[in-house]
Amino acid sequence: MSEVAITFNHRTYRFACDEGEEERLRAIAAYLKTKLDALSAEHGQVGDERLVLMAALIIADELFDARADVDSLLDSETEKLKSVSADDSDDDEDEVLAGRRGGDSF
Repeated sequence: MSEVAITFNHRTYRFACDEGEEERLRAIAAYLKTKLDALSAEHGQVGDERLVLMAALIIADELFDARADVDSLLDSETEKLKSVSADDSDDDEDEVLAGRRGGDSF
C-alpha cells in the first residue's frame, strides 16, 4: 500500500492507495481541488463541508451527463449494428432464393 498526501484548503490529508495508483489519486485530487477553488472564488468561504458537497454535486452531474452520452452512443451503435445485421440477413436470403431459382432451371 502507498500513501498520498493531498492538501485542500490549507489542510493536508493522507490517503492510502494501491501501489501504482498514486498518480491517478493525485490527478483526481487535483481535479477536485480545481472545483473547490472555483466554488470558493465564486461563493466565498461558505464552509468546507458546504464546498465539498457543492463540488460533489457538480461532479455527480458531470458523471450523469457522461453516462447519458455513453448510453446514447451505445444505443446509436446498437441500431447501426442491427441495421447492418438485417441487411446481411436480407442478402443471405436473396442468395438462397437465387440458388433455388437457379436449381429449378435444370
